Amino acid sequence: MFFSNPTSIFCIIATEFCERFSFCGLRTILSLYLRNVLCLHENSATVVYHIFIMMCYTMPLVGAILADNFLGRYKVILYFSIIYFIGTIMTCCAAIPPLMLPQTTTSMIGLILIATGTGGIKPCVAAFGGDQFHLPAENQRLQRFFSTFYCMVNLGGFIGMVVTPALRRSVMCFGDDTCYALGFGFPAMLVLCSILIFMSGKKWYRIKQPRKNVTLQFASCAWYAFMKHMSSRREAEPVSHWLDHSAKKYGQKLVSDMKVVFSILYLYLPVPIFWSLFDQQGSRWTFQASRLRSEVFGVSLMPDQLQVLNPAMVLMLLPLCPGGCWPLVPEMRPLTKMFVGGMLAAMSFVAAGILQIGIERSTLQPPPRHSTGLAFLNSLPCAVEVSVQGEVTASVEPYGTALVAPLPLRRLRVAARVRGGCGGRALRPSCAAQDMRTAPGMFMPIVIGQNSDDEMSLYFMDPNTFTKSLTGKPKLKVVYIGDTGPNKNVSVTVETEKALRDIYYVSDEPVDHIGESAYMCLQPGKFHWRADSAGAAVAGSGEGYLRAGGVYVLCLRERMGRLDAASLHAPNPPNELSLAWILPQYLLISVAEIMFAVSGLEFSFTQAPKSMKTITIAAWYVSVAVGNLIVILVAETKAFQSRATELFVYAGALALAMLVFLHLARGFPAGAPAWDASSSESQPLLRRHSKVISIHSLSTLGTPSSGKAWSCLEAMQSRRGGWPRHATVHVGTPSDTDLGHTTLAK
Repeated sequence: MFFSNPTSIFCIIATEFCERFSFCGLRTILSLYLRNVLCLHENSATVVYHIFIMMCYTMPLVGAILADNFLGRYKVILYFSIIYFIGTIMTCCAAIPPLMLPQTTTSMIGLILIATGTGGIKPCVAAFGGDQFHLPAENQRLQRFFSTFYCMVNLGGFIGMVVTPALRRSVMCFGDDTCYALGFGFPAMLVLCSILIFMSGKKWYRIKQPRKNVTLQFASCAWYAFMKHMSSRREAEPVSHWLDHSAKKYGQKLVSDMKVVFSILYLYLPVPIFWSLFDQQGSRWTFQASRLRSEVFGVSLMPDQLQVLNPAMVLMLLPLCPGGCWPLVPEMRPLTKMFVGGMLAAMSFVAAGILQIGIERSTLQPPPRHSTGLAFLNSLPCAVEVSVQGEVTASVEPYGTALVAPLPLRRLRVAARVRGGCGGRALRPSCAAQDMRTAPGMFMPIVIGQNSDDEMSLYFMDPNTFTKSLTGKPKLKVVYIGDTGPNKNVSVTVETEKALRDIYYVSDEPVDHIGESAYMCLQPGKFHWRADSAGAAVAGSGEGYLRAGGVYVLCLRERMGRLDAASLHAPNPPNELSLAWILPQYLLISVAEIMFAVSGLEFSFTQAPKSMKTITIAAWYVSVAVGNLIVILVAETKAFQSRATELFVYAGALALAMLVFLHLARGFPAGAPAWDASSSESQPLLRRHSKVISIHSLSTLGTPSSGKAWSCLEAMQSRRGGWPRHATVHVGTPSDTDLGHTTLAK
């Protein structure tokens, strides 16, 4: 059989599937909800988002303490799931305007409850699933459970990232073109389903109750040992380990368990660096994807949709990695797999850095802070030569755009001239010149046009950086040139193919005969525009095409009371690099996740003493929170001017951290109590690829498991007349054995 108790395993895996479906879907639309509905600034929304993620990965420590010391894993999962459900209901209600709830306050309380619920559940579900197996007899089944468990985690996350944003975008409710109430309500129903499924499997579960307050004993024992160690440094006979100071007071068994836990926690020190890189898929990599050409087979993909690449690739690659159904790479020790996964993650950021260099070279960059730039937008049907400070600088094509940067920060003399005819238009004179002020670190847009007196004129827009949108959507600004006059009520309507409209009402008293709208973020594709006024004196329409990442300016020019010309300009052109260039880094990070995360969960469960398994897994999840904190600190310090440099620094930091991890892993006692050292029936967990058997004297009697190693030990026992008294058998690699042990080669 694949599992010894398939019903209990199914309920546990189904519970985790529904929870991940709910959480990943909610997290995908959360940042947009914070910005678009709660009207938070993008920086504030980013901080709130990362604090929410940090809390999600900090609360596992609370859930682990309650599970290991007071309630047990079953009750913690059940109670925290109810808290989770209440949080999703509150978040859903906050997104329903007719309820008239304080949106920000209700949403924040809901997010706190969600983070508390999902965080409290997180360390208990995997450990509770591991409790259903009898070790070491079912060690292989335990490994399959962790692989299946992680597969369902990614499958639930993948479907949630696809379905929940689709529900939010495709349904209109409460007079809005999106429905966040449905986007949050559907995950709430999934949490309810997970609670019902989990409760239905109770009669099949192996439920283990905590016997004593291990956490309190852990803290007391550690503090007592530390204080004794600090006061006894000058003793003639120092102990081999600082925890041994508390052995007489708290017992050798607790001290032995704590040594294992501290060795695991010590090994976890470089782990947060991995998560600081991994979790940037939802921030840095999403922003990077917004700078790529997203048309794939005629379909435009949004940057937030690319987050499904990671769970999708994990689902495809999981059977091919070590421990899968069809592994292409031979089985390795969990710590070795974690090292390989960390190096692959570092390589993924090297790939991201190389891609970022290409993006920066193909994207318009604002002028440096100590300089300025000019952007000429030609609304005439003829080429125009422009000059700055009396020198010819550039030639602007008919209805074209030209940028000149960098320029010194001072008052500049700008001139434009047409040589020859201009498409049948009479320009008297055919040149225009004017002095202008500049702004540091920004472009000064200048529209070249024709006024009512048939003279060439220069119209100055507000300073602009022409920065692309963070979401990857094209941006469009409407510029109206002319004397609209009082009571003319000119309006410009922009409508996309999905019938979404933006209306710009032109001022009746424009400054310097020019008015401009704010930027509109539209969907890529075709759009239609229409200009109207009172009495239909000014009327006209047209269409254009917007591509992802482009920054566009629609220039409409009025002349002699009528709409005279319309031109679409792209000062910052749409994205040029293909979306396919981001696939290598997603492939590397997906393989890295399988090698690192699955192995880390397996290692945390199998190596920790039974009484401290949940808290050890919680420490693994807390490392994720520390990784998010690193990202926030780096982002807030703004230490890097170039995003490519930042990505390369992250890659180098992780590579260095993994080398430290490898050094620590070589010193980790992998042959240390792999059996249940806290139970009355202790059994060693023998490894299939063990090369050396070490025997040394301990106080716990071990019962060896079956296999070739046991056959070898039986033969040794028959030759020597039985086992030595108080002997314990450890199995490990040559690097895992101590010099003081007696080793027997297989």
